[in-house]
Amino acid sequence: MNIKDRMIMEEYRAQKADFVKLGDIVYEILSQLVKDSGILVTGIEHRVKGEKSLEGKLYRHGDGYQTLNDLTDILGARIICYFGDDVDKIGQLVEKAFVIDWENSTDKRALLRADSFGYLSLHYICSLPFDSGYPEEVCGKRFEIQIRTILQHAWSAINHDLGYKSKFGVPRAVTREFARLAGLLEIADDEFERVRDDMNRYTEQTREKIISEEADDVLIDMVSLSEYMHYNKKMRAFIQKLAGIEKSEISEIDPDSYIEQLKWLKINTIGELQNMLDNNESIAYELAERTLKGSELDILSSNVALRFLCRAYLLTQGYTEEQMAEFIALSVKKKERASRQAAHLIKMYADIKKAEEAE
Repeated sequence: MNIKDRMIMEEYRAQKADFVKLGDIVYEILSQLVKDSGILVTGIEHRVKGEKSLEGKLYRHGDGYQTLNDLTDILGARIICYFGDDVDKIGQLVEKAFVIDWENSTDKRALLRADSFGYLSLHYICSLPFDSGYPEEVCGKRFEIQIRTILQHAWSAINHDLGYKSKFGVPRAVTREFARLAGLLEIADDEFERVRDDMNRYTEQTREKIISEEADDVLIDMVSLSEYMHYNKKMRAFIQKLAGIEKSEISEIDPDSYIEQLKWLKINTIGELQNMLDNNESIAYELAERTLKGSELDILSSNVALRFLCRAYLLTQGYTEEQMAEFIALSVKKKERASRQAAHLIKMYADIKKAEEAE
C-alpha cells in the first residue's frame, strides 16, 4: 500500500466513529420517511465499510482517491421496496430530506441501453446540512443511499458475490446469462406492479358495490369479506351493538379466518352473507349477550360478529350437534373441546327459546 492510501486509511480509522454515528442518524431519518409515506418496504439497511473492504477498494481503484472525502460510500444505506414505482416515490422523499450531490448520484436504470438488461437501482450521494441540528462532526460527510426492488436486490447480490469470488472475473457466457436473468426479473417487477394495481382496482370496485348495497353476487374472498365487515352499514351496526354489551372498544381484525367457515356453511356470496345477518341477527345477539355479559372485556374483536352469526345460523338451520361440533372444530381444532362447545351452544339456544316463550 502506498503512502497516499495509508493516509486515507488513517483518516478512516480516525473518523469511523463519526460514520457509525451518522449511520444511526440516517437510518432513523429513512425509517421515519418510509413510515410517514405509508409505502411498504421489505427492509432498510445501513453499514459502515469495514477496514478490509476499504483496503481492497483502494487496492483496486486507489488512483481515483486522494483523501477519504473522495470516497462517497464509507457509509451506505439501502431501501428495498416491493414494487418498482415505489423506488421513485421514495427517491423523491430522499431528495427532500438530504443534500444531494447530483454530480455523483446516478439512476442506474437510465444508464442501460435499450437492448440491454442489468443492474437496476437508484443511487444518491447525500449529506446532512450543517444547519440541520445534527452533530457538526457528521454534517457534510457524504454517504450513499441505494433504492431498489427486492428482485433487483436479489439479482445484484448474487451477481456481486459471484463476480468478486472469481479472481479473473466472470466468464462472458455467465455474464450473458446474468443479463438474461435480469431481463426476466425486470418483467417480473412489472408484473408484480400490475397484479397489485389489479388488486387495488378490485378492492375499490368491491367497496363501492358494498357501500351502494349492490354486492349480492360478489363472491366471498379475503378482499370482499374484509370490505363487507368494514363498510356494510348493517354489519357495522351489529358490531357496535355487540361492543355495547360490555361497552368494549372494537379492535378491527382481518376476517380471513372465517372464509373457510362460511364456505363450510355454503355461504359463498356477499348476498348470502347479508341474508344470514338479516335472518339471524337477533339470535346471534342473544348468544353474544349471554356469553359476553359480565366478562368486562375492554377490547372486542370485530370478528366476534361473524363468530356469533355463524353459530346462530347453525342453530336456526337445524344442524345436528355432531355437525355443529365439526364446524366448531374448524377453529378450535380439538374435537373434545368442539363437542363441549356444541353441546353448550344447543343448551344456550334452548334457554333462549324458553325465555321467549315465558314472555
